[in-house]
Amino acid sequence: MFRTLALRDHFDSLGKTTLLSTFDRPRYVQSNSLPTKTVNKLMSSSHRADGVLPAVEYVLRQHCSICEGALAEAINLPTLPLTETYCRQPVPNPRLGIDQKLMFCTACGHGQLETQISPDILYGANYCFRTSSSATARKGTQFFLSVIDEVAPGRQFKCVLDLGCNDLHLLSQLKDKASIRIGIDPVWRSRESEREDSDIWVYGDNIENIPLAELPAKADLVICRHTLEHIQDPRAVLELLVQAATPDALFVFEVPGFDGLISRFRFDQIFHQHLQYFSFASFLCLLKEIGAEFLFYRENFHDWGAMALAFRRSKGSASTKALAPVANPPTLARITGRYDLFRKQMAVTNAILAQLNGIKVYGYGAAQMLPVLAYHIGNDLTQLSAVLDDDPDKDGIGYWNLPVKVMLSSRVSDLSQAAVLITAI
Repeated sequence: MFRTLALRDHFDSLGKTTLLSTFDRPRYVQSNSLPTKTVNKLMSSSHRADGVLPAVEYVLRQHCSICEGALAEAINLPTLPLTETYCRQPVPNPRLGIDQKLMFCTACGHGQLETQISPDILYGANYCFRTSSSATARKGTQFFLSVIDEVAPGRQFKCVLDLGCNDLHLLSQLKDKASIRIGIDPVWRSRESEREDSDIWVYGDNIENIPLAELPAKADLVICRHTLEHIQDPRAVLELLVQAATPDALFVFEVPGFDGLISRFRFDQIFHQHLQYFSFASFLCLLKEIGAEFLFYRENFHDWGAMALAFRRSKGSASTKALAPVANPPTLARITGRYDLFRKQMAVTNAILAQLNGIKVYGYGAAQMLPVLAYHIGNDLTQLSAVLDDDPDKDGIGYWNLPVKVMLSSRVSDLSQAAVLITAI
């Protein structure tokens, strides 16, 4: 009998569709000062000639990135694995994880990681996410474009600036909406000339290294989709963008929603690359801190519980200030209570897997986040015969921090006697 073990799909069905930067120049410290167990279990990368893993740079953040408030520990995640770990050949002496904590600001309702790892580690040669190759990201882009159309129907822009432009998929969709298109993303470093659309200006660097005053034009549309959560100091970056844009510029930003993560029990979406966890309340606080006015808000629960917000530079009038809604921030008790339920759910999943003795078990979906899901289940998924995936390009790959192999789903003709664990959720 075909068995499907679906993890938390029912929570998604309840939902509704409604730069990396070191801008503040934090002083990175060497991970030799971390506990020994962490130093010996870090991400696989280049090894020294003697086989010893190099030290990893990180920053410990002690105050809220939004309001500078004190932080309380919400979730402890010892030896949390890294993601983006696809490989063709096994990696010797792999780094298994880095100790992590999710911290919470009770003043504004913002979540952020305590240990913020150097971007050189998180986004080195192994970083492979590209918007156009992800069906979820492509659908999310269409949602984002609909938000722009809803908040500015029929408006033509002189210049659009995309912070975190990735593979230019979003900018390519705005060809008829803006005369000048500019993208900023370190993934283009030393590769700017390789872009297919020569009409797009591309800057392959972190935003703090780019003289915005020297761009081809001042932006009257500034967009940022699923990038602000990767930035160590989002407040400083937003202040810079607001000052560099035209006075009447429209800003449309989309970030994964912390409120949605909590309500949908998606604590498997806490990982090293996402430094910031914006609640609706903390994003409104951010806008107030930088002197911006809230205009518009939409949710897309099926794409990381995303929040799309439109705003502009503050005009200081009482009528525009009235646009900002009142948001109830999450509480520490709600976070920890729902995380406890999530842990119980993961323990039940692991217990079910343990009962499948003598049954062939497959995973379905070679997700980039699979190492984190396996971490929470408490199972390295060794018992999986393979992780099936519909993408031919993933056939035969593995993960350097999980002992599993990926197989093209069409190569398995009969699943009637197998059990299937949904591994891409």
